[in-house]
Amino acid sequence: MKEMRLLAALAVCGALAFGVSACSNSSGNSAASLVGLSGGGTQDPVFTPVYETFGSWPQTVMAVGVTVNESETEIHGALTYCKGSDGQWYVKRFENSSDGICKYSDGTTVKESSANSYKWFKVEPIKWRVLTANYNGTGKKLLLAEKILANCKYYDYKDVNRSVNAATVYPNNYEHSKVRAFLNGLSYKQKQASDGAQNECDDFLNKGFLQSAFTPAELAKIADTSVDNSADSTTDSGNNLPKSTDYACGNTNDKIFVLSEREATNSEYGFPAYKRTGTGNARIRQATDYAMASGAYQSSYPGNGGTWWIRSPNAASASTVRHIGGGGDASLNTIVNSEGTGLVPALCVSD
Repeated sequence: MKEMRLLAALAVCGALAFGVSACSNSSGNSAASLVGLSGGGTQDPVFTPVYETFGSWPQTVMAVGVTVNESETEIHGALTYCKGSDGQWYVKRFENSSDGICKYSDGTTVKESSANSYKWFKVEPIKWRVLTANYNGTGKKLLLAEKILANCKYYDYKDVNRSVNAATVYPNNYEHSKVRAFLNGLSYKQKQASDGAQNECDDFLNKGFLQSAFTPAELAKIADTSVDNSADSTTDSGNNLPKSTDYACGNTNDKIFVLSEREATNSEYGFPAYKRTGTGNARIRQATDYAMASGAYQSSYPGNGGTWWIRSPNAASASTVRHIGGGGDASLNTIVNSEGTGLVPALCVSD
């Protein structure tokens, strides 16, 4: 019997996908750590993730006792760094709690009635999880941020269609979304006036996440990625969801993007089935202090995280998009102009 259990354990280890550096053996006789994730089906093996640090972004609220010299600055895209008395760089931003309350990592709690001041946030290396070393057969490494780093509406209006090259662009169109513009430093068509004129919003032009989070040397390492926005990408990897044939858009060529429904439920990336929730779910992401101050939601339920966008439109509504819930559920929809849904960027790099 012991021999049979050993063989089964070895089989589990051999079946784990890329990104596993070792099998958990905390109990002494199990090859993979198994956790109870709700949502039906069998338990999922916990992949031992591989991490990298790459780029920098404001994340943690400034510690008590640190002061900032606002005359010693550096400009990084849309961000102005100021030097702290501890030798670290800090970024100042206005607090804007999304759900009335946010709790920073230093234990301080901000309620919406008091979230009317500026705070300083330390610029720190961004931690990424390696999902695969060969994204879509390109030989490029796919990295996903380990935390919710920012907050941005998917698009500004839930009921405003646009027209581009005589084609209707719905609110949940990823190619022309505010999210994509923010991540890559692009302009986007915000609204069409009654006379047909387009309002081109250039708030993020050349000063988005891409230009703000990476040095020129780091930018050179980020690959141009052909981002699949087809109807096939809008269903989960188990084919439990209808394809969004009415609202799928053309593929884009981007440096930074957010995952699709299919990617966010890909077991080869270490993700469980799309309705799974619970401790150990690889989709759970905690919001940084900076993201919460910019309006990103963070659940107060133990073990849960915040909510974050994926790029797949809902098949049944032009005004809603798929998103990941605080417990890791990938079967949820939210309105495109939702205030608290955050961003977990993804990118591809070449070694």
